[in-house]
Amino acid sequence: METKYIFLDIDGTLVGRDAVIPDSAKEAICKARENGHKVFICSGRARCEMHADILSVPMDGIVGSAGAYVELDGKMIYHRPMTEEMNRQLLEYFESRGIAILLETNEDLLVSDIAADYINEYIAYCKSRNEPYDKALFDLARPLSEVAEPAKLPVNKLLFVTTEYDIEDIRRDLQDKFTVVDSAIDLPGSSGELSEIGMHKGNGIRIIAKYFDVDLKDTIGIGDGENDMEMLRTAGTAIAMGNANPMLKDIADFVTTDVGEDGIKNAFLQYGLI
Repeated sequence: METKYIFLDIDGTLVGRDAVIPDSAKEAICKARENGHKVFICSGRARCEMHADILSVPMDGIVGSAGAYVELDGKMIYHRPMTEEMNRQLLEYFESRGIAILLETNEDLLVSDIAADYINEYIAYCKSRNEPYDKALFDLARPLSEVAEPAKLPVNKLLFVTTEYDIEDIRRDLQDKFTVVDSAIDLPGSSGELSEIGMHKGNGIRIIAKYFDVDLKDTIGIGDGENDMEMLRTAGTAIAMGNANPMLKDIADFVTTDVGEDGIKNAFLQYGLI
């Protein structure tokens, strides 16, 4: 079998709410790589948000920040943060409306005071019900207020959380200049993510395919959320998780089982990767 280049979303695909990769997925990834295939993370998460639990199984590379960051063999080969003017426009828009924001750079997750309140509320909710949450991710958060000139940060992506505004209103206001999609972040209210217009996971797939000089037909994308749409449209084979957004299932070549029901392993078996 020809080498396949497999791109895996993280949240809702590689891991569930506990942010731990199921053993069946770990075994499938290791076996696929032993069989000569290459496996990559392809996530909306920034590089700093890919903590030890996420990286507990060896990968061939990383597409992070929804395509704005690409790493191969531990070395960054592509990085395109938003411009200072983009940052300034977004900060002004969200701060004037009192909407919680989280700014992602390769090194930091910076949160507004309102966002910190959302995070604390969510953590308290999970603890009160003994439910899992990604503690390692939220432990990364530090106050945006500590940054003197936030517009000058190398921001790859902005996340927002709100209980007062509809994401469609925000999309309508900003979609001419930014890519706006629903977010996989698990916090109270509605959440979305914004990046440079046209920036998406499909860009990362194309960069890696070009690097290895392979045809896109030999790529496989596996995801579950709205921000995986362009990944599945770009990949030669599109796979949606059983727990995926219905719109993703509509464009998928195959729908596997849920993340907690051996979804990755079953997808690999379906396509003869293992």
